[in-house]
Amino acid sequence: DAVIAERAIQFTFPNPERLSPPLIAIRQADVGYVEGKPILRRIHENIDTNDRVALLGANGNGKSTLMKLIAGKLSPMQGDMVRSGKLRIGYFSQHQTEELDIESTPFQEMARMMQQKTGDWKETAVRARLGAFGFGKTLADNRIGDLSGGEKARLLFAFMSFDAPHLLLLDEPTNNLDDDGIGHLTTFLMMYDKTVIVISHDAAFLNSFTDG
Repeated sequence: DAVIAERAIQFTFPNPERLSPPLIAIRQADVGYVEGKPILRRIHENIDTNDRVALLGANGNGKSTLMKLIAGKLSPMQGDMVRSGKLRIGYFSQHQTEELDIESTPFQEMARMMQQKTGDWKETAVRARLGAFGFGKTLADNRIGDLSGGEKARLLFAFMSFDAPHLLLLDEPTNNLDDDGIGHLTTFLMMYDKTVIVISHDAAFLNSFTDG
């Protein structure tokens, strides 16, 4: 496992099985939200094992749209996109915090996820997984609506880790994290040897772990 142990926050992601490259092949694809009005045109890229890529540019240039295409949340209007049949993607968007059930607790949501994906859950396993992302018992039993923005972001990372993704897609992951949280995430990504694609305006954060 890729593990960061510092101040009880580890950002722990299990290692997935290795897949043959390319993980995703995009061929002359147009993508957007309104038929006939693509935001991006003729995208032609491979995403390979161990790629580490930063998406830069002004707001409105289509970075998040490209991320949604890669994540499978949008389909090509023209062209093709082929992905490995066994590919698992961990997708983080700052807007996902708005979709959390504010009346539930981190413990309840993680237990529900484990039940759905494995058919079983144990309290010790739920608390261990949450603990790796800085959720001790008190915080794990707190109402999600009472968590800070950074705590909600860490909870989403805990959810993402469960499936041992081959590819991490991170859309502005540092926006709600404090300096310690950014430090833990940066260190994790420096050690994480799988494929990562990140959107961020924080140049220092990006330069610390990406290829370009």
